[in-house]
Amino acid sequence: MASKTRPRSKRPKLRLDDLYGGGDSGNLLNSRYIENQKVYAWFQKRHSKGYTLLDEDGVYYTRDGEHAWRVPYGIRQAMAVPLSYNQVVVKYPFYVTWISPKTGKRHKKYVPSIISGVHLIAERVQYADPDAWIVSRTVGYVVPEKLRGKFPRQMNGKHMYWCPCCMTARRFRRRVPLEDFYAQKKFWSEEKKRYIWKDVKLALLECAVCGITNRDRKFRASNQPYEKRRIKRGVRRLRKRKR
Repeated sequence: MASKTRPRSKRPKLRLDDLYGGGDSGNLLNSRYIENQKVYAWFQKRHSKGYTLLDEDGVYYTRDGEHAWRVPYGIRQAMAVPLSYNQVVVKYPFYVTWISPKTGKRHKKYVPSIISGVHLIAERVQYADPDAWIVSRTVGYVVPEKLRGKFPRQMNGKHMYWCPCCMTARRFRRRVPLEDFYAQKKFWSEEKKRYIWKDVKLALLECAVCGITNRDRKFRASNQPYEKRRIKRGVRRLRKRKR
C-alpha cells in the first residue's frame, strides 16, 4: 500500500514588505504580527546570519567576490547583539551615510538590517566615500567591553567620544544655539581613592555625523571612567556605594 504524502503548501512566503504597514508612512510592523513569536524569531535569525557572512578578520565579500569591505569593530559587535523590540517594529532601523565627492553633501540610505548596510557599502558606497558608515536609528549601543574606560580620549589630536548610534569613536561639538543641562559625572576622589558621582552643569554636545547628544543615557554610560570592584571570597551581597 502506497504511503500517503502531504501535499506541499502553496501559500506564498511572507516578504518584508508584507510584515509592515502600520503608521502614517507604512514603515511600522503590522499590528497582527506584534505578538507573533515566529516573526520575531525570523528577524533574529536574519540578524544573526549576517555575522556568519564575515570571515575571521571581519571582512565581508559579495557573492561574486568582486567587492569586499572590512566591517569596523563596533559594527561587528552590534551584529553579535540580538535585536531589540524597537529595532523589529520599524522597517528601517539602520541607515548608511556617506558624503558625496561631487557636492560635498551628506547622504542617507535607510536599510532594514546591518548586513544590508554592509552589502551596500561593500558593493557601491565605499567607492564614493571610504569613510561611509552604518548608523543605528532607534537603539544605541553601549561601548564594547574591550573599550570600557577608554573614552573620552585624544585620537590624532582630536577629542573623541564613543557614539552609541555610530558604534564608533566620534567628535562631538556644541549644538547651536548653545544649550546646557545638568547630569551626573564621575570624578576621582583623592580622599576616598575611588571615583565618585557629582551633579554638574554640562554643555550640550552632538555627534557630527548622526546628531545624537550627550544627554543620551548610553552616551554617558560609555564615556565615563570604568572600574572593577574586587569581591572577597564568600561575599554574596554588595553594599551600594553612596554617591
